[in-house]
Amino acid sequence: MSGLAMKIMVAKGKSSLRRMERSSLDAEAENLQLLKKIIKKNKNTEYGRLHNFSEIKSPEDFRKNVPVSGYEDFAPYIERIKNGEKNVLVSSKILGFSRTSGSSGVPKYIPATAASLKAYVRYTWTRALALGAENLEKQGSKYRPGRGIFLSPATNECLPNGMICSNIAEIGARQYGRFYPYILTVPGRNLFDVHDGDYVYNVYRFALQDEDASFIFSVFFSINVSQVAYLKNNWRMIVDDIENGTINENVKMKPELREYLLKRIKPMPERAQYLREQFEKGFDETLFRRIWRNMTVISGIGNASFKPSADYIRSLAGGVPLDFSIYGASEALVAACYELENTDMQLLTDSCYYEFIRYGDEEEKVLGISDLVEGEKYEILITNQAGLYRYRLKDVLEVRGFRNRCPLISFVFRKGQMFNIAGEKFSEEDARNTVEMIAKAHGADIENWLFYQDDSVVPGRYVLLYEDESGLDLSGCIDEIEEYMGKCNKRYPSQREKGFIGRLAVQKQIPGTHKQWAERCVSLGASAAQIKPVHSLDNEEKKEFFLKRIQQS
Repeated sequence: MSGLAMKIMVAKGKSSLRRMERSSLDAEAENLQLLKKIIKKNKNTEYGRLHNFSEIKSPEDFRKNVPVSGYEDFAPYIERIKNGEKNVLVSSKILGFSRTSGSSGVPKYIPATAASLKAYVRYTWTRALALGAENLEKQGSKYRPGRGIFLSPATNECLPNGMICSNIAEIGARQYGRFYPYILTVPGRNLFDVHDGDYVYNVYRFALQDEDASFIFSVFFSINVSQVAYLKNNWRMIVDDIENGTINENVKMKPELREYLLKRIKPMPERAQYLREQFEKGFDETLFRRIWRNMTVISGIGNASFKPSADYIRSLAGGVPLDFSIYGASEALVAACYELENTDMQLLTDSCYYEFIRYGDEEEKVLGISDLVEGEKYEILITNQAGLYRYRLKDVLEVRGFRNRCPLISFVFRKGQMFNIAGEKFSEEDARNTVEMIAKAHGADIENWLFYQDDSVVPGRYVLLYEDESGLDLSGCIDEIEEYMGKCNKRYPSQREKGFIGRLAVQKQIPGTHKQWAERCVSLGASAAQIKPVHSLDNEEKKEFFLKRIQQS
């Protein structure tokens, strides 16, 4: 049954890849058709009547009748939907809410419908599986179906009325619920819940015993990295449990889950012996290949901020190709990779209707797909299929090129995650490129770092905070780092020379600070799948946390 289910998944993925190729031929026309469909379907909702959806016949009508909006504009409507009101923003049934922490720390609740989730179902697992299978076929090898390893945790949280309230990855994954035992190494019909206990143990307990596992999927590659660290410390315990058909008594787990799992495991001494031999050889570039000889693809978001994590996973993958997965948010899936080992992502014109504003355009002229220019950066507006219209994601994207007539995009930075002491507009992209230059020059791996703008001195200055356990000392490299900052941001040197910006300061963070931040977010209700690297202190909560954890010299 598992083999058949995986073959169906691959077939669906290949269909999705063909769909992406077809839609690239006339991306704007397909996107316009989606807008017409959204408008027609929701013209009798409260929002549709208020904004004259019945009179909208063109993109120009749409822009005239519907304002550009942010979450705060939709929040009152969403609150009513949470309380059970229908036909407010959309006519479709609301299947759940994706809860995010929000840029200001105030939770956002993003509605999900069957139509809005369809893109996640179509372009995540199945697309990655198909790419892996096609890669084998191109090499003349036969794809052998095997279940996958899903590293991101579930939360299984609900609103008081019973409506699911989680992260968008989990809500999308729930569409496969009854097939979990056949397509994933997890036993039963539910993903492991972060609140059930040590979910990382649970993931690896069942992933390691499955020698035929064929893919690894995590929302971000950083999740994969943190879980490899867990594996390094705990593989002996896990392998012993596989050998004996047990669950170590020291593993934190709800009694009912422990009882459920123990009924579904049996001693596997031969598999345990094989695993023990492989782990004793070390965590080198062949690790994943040795543990799972059937592995065809490892998928996760690994561009931009997550590049160091992706590079680390590649160092263990032994030639297993990486899929850089998708670009999206709780509000919508926007783009997906169409080939392995390529971070450029194709805009998904059947997921949302898109509009763009050229980054830095003070007039904020709204553009369509056909107006985009390779190499330029744009803020993106989306109209999704769950009630958000002309919504500012506050993300800035770069057009990397085109696949036929469809833009290939890459996430650059999120608006607001930028410093601007004297008009230089030092972005997260500038900061990331600076750190990559430092790491290359010093042969170091600087995964946990952040910049912040220090206005307590005159003139204001930048401060670089970084974690290090290898002995890297950047305190004497300030001039060198400022040179890199100038290469990444052309206005930085001139503003420094004029005295408008003070000299950079560099400080070490107490080791483990970024990990503690992630754990704190989870303890406050955030999903581990939503926690992104902190590269700027964009709210008071982050400032208080990180600035208290500076290593004293």
